[in-house]
Amino acid sequence: MADLEQTVRRGEAPGVIWWAMCAGPLAWAADLSSSYVLTQHSCSTGHHYVLHLITVVCALMAISGFVAGMSAYGAIPGDATENGARPLDRTYFQILFGIVFSLAFTVVIIAGAVPRWILSPCD
Repeated sequence: MADLEQTVRRGEAPGVIWWAMCAGPLAWAADLSSSYVLTQHSCSTGHHYVLHLITVVCALMAISGFVAGMSAYGAIPGDATENGARPLDRTYFQILFGIVFSLAFTVVIIAGAVPRWILSPCD
């Protein structure tokens, strides 16, 4: 906790906060691009599980951003608010942003996987 607070007071955002903010969009981009690229391979070889494996790995990647955000949320001092007057307040907002984005992109990844579970890659 002291390390996070000292880093924030210097005006820097720790890597865990950056990961919390970026994990969801990166996981979604990886899921979308990898699934798009491997659809033809999955159809031609009959290995449909590859697309499902990509979805699971990318969803876990997005959830890791949520876990990182929650760990940073637990380490932030209790006097932080959303008003943004201090670096600590801005970090608090970034943590909340990361938590919400990670969860939202996890839902987007799962929603994008529903057609892959229902339809064949050859359709």
